[in-house]
Amino acid sequence: MSTNTSVKMPWFVSARIDTLAILVGGPLISVALLLAIMQGPAFLLGALLFALFLDIPHVLQTHVRLFAEPLEYQRHKVQFWAGLVVISVLCVALYSMNALPWLVAIWVYWQPYHVCKQHFGVAAIYAKKAGYKHSTLPIRNMVLAGFAAPLSYRITHGGFHFGHYEMFGQTLPFANISIPTLALEPFWAWLAYAVFAAMTLQFLVAEWRHQRNQEGLPRFVLIMLAVTLSLYNAAYLLVSDLYALILIGTSIHALQYHLVCTSTVMAGLRRSATQPAVTGALGVAHGWVKRMGAKPWIWFSTLGLASLLVLSLEMPSVGLVPLIIVLHHFYLDGVIWKRR
Repeated sequence: MSTNTSVKMPWFVSARIDTLAILVGGPLISVALLLAIMQGPAFLLGALLFALFLDIPHVLQTHVRLFAEPLEYQRHKVQFWAGLVVISVLCVALYSMNALPWLVAIWVYWQPYHVCKQHFGVAAIYAKKAGYKHSTLPIRNMVLAGFAAPLSYRITHGGFHFGHYEMFGQTLPFANISIPTLALEPFWAWLAYAVFAAMTLQFLVAEWRHQRNQEGLPRFVLIMLAVTLSLYNAAYLLVSDLYALILIGTSIHALQYHLVCTSTVMAGLRRSATQPAVTGALGVAHGWVKRMGAKPWIWFSTLGLASLLVLSLEMPSVGLVPLIIVLHHFYLDGVIWKRR
């Protein structure tokens, strides 16, 4: 699907799976969540299913990716454990000081940046796979501005507020929380959208020139960027409930991550076959990931059961265990996917 007919568009898994996941599945999930929130209780059921089958499993894929290749784990093990300890101490300390809104604020503000970086990274990878030879800086600038603008709008137009969520007779730990925000005038949101418009124009002009020379981005990447930015902006502009907003903004991101990790884990397992065998706990973890790579049902069931375990700890841990795991995922993402 590249505009350069001499280049075949490579995929993470396949043309059909990548397209169905990113361009069909993600938008459909976002729309379903948007409709569900209008129906009250239906939203919480949808949110629970989304977290169980898609969101938490994509968080856990980070660990699967590391254990797929012992040398990769050894390279990052200090950051892995140090990050886990620091994040755990920070979360427990803030909760102990009755500063839960500030703790949840870390998640709320880190999440858009985390998602934004991935969308740019995935677009850049697809472009490179397809033989794109130009700078991806205009893509990065447009995506950053496209995420910063709706965030600025929400900060200056009502802020961030979680609704009342009750599941099986129990109120969820983050229900009814208002997130601390900067006291900014609406002018800053309009300025942010002006910057977004300028970055988009810069990208479109550069892409138009490349297309004329048959050197433009693959059509798949252009559609993915348009859909992603449209859905993210629609969520922040139209949805006032913070939980729904976050889930809608995460749908494509989670599916993208599953594709990226599937491709990377399988490549890591192939490389590890020629590397020295490992023993101990790392050897056990690597051996299980090898089984996951050999049989998809083991992969799916492992992530599903682990996701169920994480969600089951939501209420007993007053939300701390899932939050620690998610923040650790945010941090590790910035470590293991960093360009060398």
